[in-house]
Amino acid sequence: MSRLTRYSPFSTEPFADAFEGLLRPMRGLADEAARMDMDIIDNDSEYVLHVEIPGVDKNDIQVDLDGDQVRIAARKRAGNEQVKDGQAVRRERYWGEMHRVVSLAGLVDASKATATYENGVLTLKLPKQAGESQHRIAIS
Repeated sequence: MSRLTRYSPFSTEPFADAFEGLLRPMRGLADEAARMDMDIIDNDSEYVLHVEIPGVDKNDIQVDLDGDQVRIAARKRAGNEQVKDGQAVRRERYWGEMHRVVSLAGLVDASKATATYENGVLTLKLPKQAGESQHRIAIS
């Protein structure tokens, strides 16, 4: 099934439609293969992130916290499987590195953060930093 795209004469890429069919196989691979789908929940005391990273060993996942930013990097290693009695006709499984950076609304207390990885889902519990809240400043 093809995707319908609305034509815009104000597009920043005027020749995008001309190459749509030519680049579709490569673009589809890049868009869908290295995805990290994520849910972010903002509780009163913490942020909870559920990140889908299927097929990755937990030792190949790295999480870095910097203030209000969370960077998640993962590496899927290529398998050494051999095809017996024939040849591979098509290979669609993604092997390589992927990463995602998310900015949260407030600072995170990195010393109390926890991470678990089970059934392809990384769960991060990131407590909000105490004493940091929004303040409105009166203008005089």
